Amino acid sequence: MDLVKRKEVKISNESFSFIKLEGNSKEKNIFFFHATGFNAETYKPLFLRLYELLDGQYSIYAIDQRGHGLSKATAIPSKLTSWKTYFADGKNFLDKFISSENILMGHSMGGVVASKLAFDFKDKVDKSILLDPVLQPQSLKFQIPFFNISNKSFISLINFFKKNRASEMITNAKKRRSIFADDEEIFAHYQGRGAFKNWPEDSLKSYIRGGVVSQNNKINLSCDPEWEAKTFAVSYVARTNFIKRINTKTYVPFASEGSTLASEFREFLSVNSNFIFEKIDGSHFFPMEKKDLICNKISNFIIEL
Repeated sequence: MDLVKRKEVKISNESFSFIKLEGNSKEKNIFFFHATGFNAETYKPLFLRLYELLDGQYSIYAIDQRGHGLSKATAIPSKLTSWKTYFADGKNFLDKFISSENILMGHSMGGVVASKLAFDFKDKVDKSILLDPVLQPQSLKFQIPFFNISNKSFISLINFFKKNRASEMITNAKKRRSIFADDEEIFAHYQGRGAFKNWPEDSLKSYIRGGVVSQNNKINLSCDPEWEAKTFAVSYVARTNFIKRINTKTYVPFASEGSTLASEFREFLSVNSNFIFEKIDGSHFFPMEKKDLICNKISNFIIEL
């Protein structure tokens, strides 16, 4: 029997899809938020291992964020001006299911969403786990969002004047192939390449299962490249100074290679004794590539601290 169940929830009259592993305790919940361009089901192997290590005591909720996965909420790139949209959706999702013991977790962009919710729900959140969150010095300052990303010359200007991780990701997202003949073709296209270079087969297949829709006898990536690119473009617009005031224990593992957590930001947060940082040997995608290692660390953090 598959422990992972897909469900639907209405948030502000829009339909969001999420997956859930039902725990033995009705009062213990883990809420997870995925990275840009991915979907909740991408992390299914991680959830199953973590669920096992925690003896099935915690229910795990993972939402497909707006414009991602199988959620049907409106996702018009021109209307996305900052990650505040994801913060609001996450807040409304928690309002639906929050209980007496709540742990927040997220990867990359999802780590930033989880951190904002840990701040907003400070009296209801027990612990947080931020997996290589996207925290850069730019998000401590006022930023002007990049609006017309469909214009190639505008993208070139971004890359010239703003030498940051986002500009590279915008360009890559815009070029992403999004239509395939079938699951076998998309698997062959991604296996061993790019961000998926070191992914185990089960994680890549989970990403595909949770991130494609059928259309005109083809399969399409459900996260439109324009939406993904715009999400990267506005990544530093919503200021994240609030993180310094989080009052719950927060475990922050970050990648040794290509981390999205800047050393300047770790220094900025060093005054808050609630933060526990740990370098993980590997890439930004260590939640997929080193599932057993990171699940052991997360379960120990949840159980022992």
